[in-house]
Amino acid sequence: MASVDEVLVAYDGTPLSEKALAHALDVYSDASITVLHVIDYIEESYTAKALVGDETLRKRAQDRSEDLLTEAEAKADEHDQIVKTASEVGKAADEILEYADTHGIDVIVIGSHGRSGVARMLMGSVAETVMKRASVPVTVVR
Repeated sequence: MASVDEVLVAYDGTPLSEKALAHALDVYSDASITVLHVIDYIEESYTAKALVGDETLRKRAQDRSEDLLTEAEAKADEHDQIVKTASEVGKAADEILEYADTHGIDVIVIGSHGRSGVARMLMGSVAETVMKRASVPVTVVR
């Protein structure tokens, strides 16, 4: 089995993404772990209903991303580990796959779903898309 040096964890603050992070911290404790949050303005506008201007919506989404990544760093600290963090803008599955391809990622760890209800039906399952299209192994945490 090949060694795992670089692990990417998709993180959106949902309980399943928290479980994915905990799994990565436990299983890949010797690897370098990067926690990635993808800002999807379309998804953000569904939840915010965009009564505010685009700039306000963008700022709110960026602030939320920073908060989520700070939260992930704190969870890693609880495991006596340090993680790298990254934030990208776009469609979650596309950005996760591109990040993995361009940063030498050996394994992607993702929760089985972050979206629910209408958003999942309209946009599909990020985990399913990542699993189908990834060029590296994907661990889906349920």
